[in-house]
Amino acid sequence: MRRAIALVLALCCVLAPVALAAPASRPPDGARVSSAAPVTPATETTSYLRITPDSLETAAYNGATIDVSGTLALETQQLDGRFQQEVLRQRLSDTESVTARHEQIETTAARIDERIAALHDRQATTITAYNNGSLSGQAFLRDLARIGAAAGRLETAVEQLQRRAESVPQSTIDGTSVINWAQNRQFELAPFGGPVRDRVTTALRGENTVPVDADVPSGVARVGSTREERLEPLWVYAETTADGVVLATVDDGQYYREAYLPSERNTTAGSVENNTDVRNRRAMLYPWAENNSGSKGQRNVQQVGISRFRFSHDHGRLTAYLDQSTSQVFVEHQQKTLTRLPTAAPVTTTAANRRLVVNRTHPTGPLEVLLTTESGKRLDGTVTIENRTVGETGPDGRLWTVAPRGNATVTVRVNGSIMRVETSVAVTTNGTALVAPTSP
Repeated sequence: MRRAIALVLALCCVLAPVALAAPASRPPDGARVSSAAPVTPATETTSYLRITPDSLETAAYNGATIDVSGTLALETQQLDGRFQQEVLRQRLSDTESVTARHEQIETTAARIDERIAALHDRQATTITAYNNGSLSGQAFLRDLARIGAAAGRLETAVEQLQRRAESVPQSTIDGTSVINWAQNRQFELAPFGGPVRDRVTTALRGENTVPVDADVPSGVARVGSTREERLEPLWVYAETTADGVVLATVDDGQYYREAYLPSERNTTAGSVENNTDVRNRRAMLYPWAENNSGSKGQRNVQQVGISRFRFSHDHGRLTAYLDQSTSQVFVEHQQKTLTRLPTAAPVTTTAANRRLVVNRTHPTGPLEVLLTTESGKRLDGTVTIENRTVGETGPDGRLWTVAPRGNATVTVRVNGSIMRVETSVAVTTNGTALVAPTSP
């Protein structure tokens, strides 16, 4: 048993959310109200998908820390997934009749579809329970991580079924080719995973991934196989609607953000379908990424009415899923390297020979706290935002975290004294400067 597990068992720590917003009023039954503002431009970096103020249910910092029961559940689910894949392989191998193999493929595909539908219900139930207060912040993150793990197993099952079906002549699933069916299901599983949930999973296991190179050409740090114990919580800023969620966190010099807003999803015939229409739409929604990406990719799937596009740019990478009917993005994943990000003009306060500097990007974006003496010596202090402690500045005097929406009070405690900055994180100015790397 690892030292970290023993520590958590001793502490029995459960971290609850701090609500920053009251529940919003509900639209009339049957009315379709968008929960997403148009993809919002940020200052000299990528735009981002955000929740409209009137659709916001909760906004809170939640901590994900090592969780023995949660880890066991994740591992059990993975074993179950591998078992199911082996069962499928064995059944197809034991069946010589082509007709029987076709039936087995159809049966397995139907089972996968049922589980995808169950994931939709499970995620909706989890968000509802969190919104009404019956699910704690840590339990909310843990359940989202489990849903992400289940989606990952289903993606593997889809790939396995496609691979097995290639050996069966003229295989189809529900009248469509197996390749198209598999691609459709992979797109449908996108809302259940993301880079933040991946980090939550490693936190539940008490592991911390160590980046081996923080300056690769794409701007995204490569992550090596070396892992170390994580004793401190992973702080995640979460916002929810009645059925959607935005998660953001900072970890190992990287900023991660994922958004899923199902109100932007529609299953009717699409209005943005061909490659040119989608390319023009993505350029309108993400102009900075369109103009500053060394690598771009796009794929349209007409059967499910979804287009996916990806950018690899100077700050990191972005993946977005566009509904072809509403012309709106409903799923978005982002990862950025902190030392490459531009920030707005800093907000600064000084007291007792100490200087507190807050560098902002945008709401739910990275926020940097720098604590020094007036002569420049770095200081270690405890940082609190909206009454939630989110970390320490450490020996280098610097902490990156996630900014809440609206106005924020940043408080730092150092050597028994308190410094405080009150500022809006809704940055509109274009005056920016690249953040300098931390000095040794």
